[in-house]
Amino acid sequence: MIKYFSFFGLLLISQLVSSQALSYLDPASAFLRIYLEKGSEGTYQQIGNFKVIGTSYLFGEKLKGGIYTKTEKSEHVELGYNTYNQSVDVNLNGVQSINKKAAEVDSFIIYANNSEFIKNNLLFYSSSLVSPKAKDGFYQVISTGSKYNVYKGYTAALDIVSTNYIQSDLRQFTLEPNFYYTDNSTKDFKKLKLSKKKIVDEMKSKMDVSIFLDEEELDKNPEIALKKVFNALNNQ
Repeated sequence: MIKYFSFFGLLLISQLVSSQALSYLDPASAFLRIYLEKGSEGTYQQIGNFKVIGTSYLFGEKLKGGIYTKTEKSEHVELGYNTYNQSVDVNLNGVQSINKKAAEVDSFIIYANNSEFIKNNLLFYSSSLVSPKAKDGFYQVISTGSKYNVYKGYTAALDIVSTNYIQSDLRQFTLEPNFYYTDNSTKDFKKLKLSKKKIVDEMKSKMDVSIFLDEEELDKNPEIALKKVFNALNNQ
């Protein structure tokens, strides 16, 4: 699936970069937009009273990866992370598929596949490992340290299809990525707003992070920008 979208992915990303003045485009959101445009015509998933087009699976349903529980591990298997119901589907032997909720899993990993979407391994922790205050689900590990950790959480929603006003029961999946940080001493779990002023204000009681935070970099690549900020906080 990733290879199928490769050309269209590069084309869409280049167009969006030009039109949005190099503003941040989350790779998973880009994948979903391409899927909606090229990969889901005539297909839908029934959810309640709605026919939903697109996919709730992050980067698709069958990705190479590994999944870990307190007692078991399965590596080099096919898996799919469903961001709508926060579960992981695991294909163990090419025939049998099992579904795991966050409460049953410690972590899972999606292996890099050299595409424009997944350039590095993506590690996800269940909410139980992140913070008792985190909403039940999975969170991608962005940065860890002795004092603070940074995560990215994905949530899928059902939105009205703006190009279709005839089918009132038609919806499409949309993906919302959000960044969070945890304080290892207090177990606090807080959402980060991608604004230099908001981040500086949030951290002012701990450290002046303004010198470590480049506004343009935050706009273009928040993961890199946030890593710099929290590396400084963890090393103070």
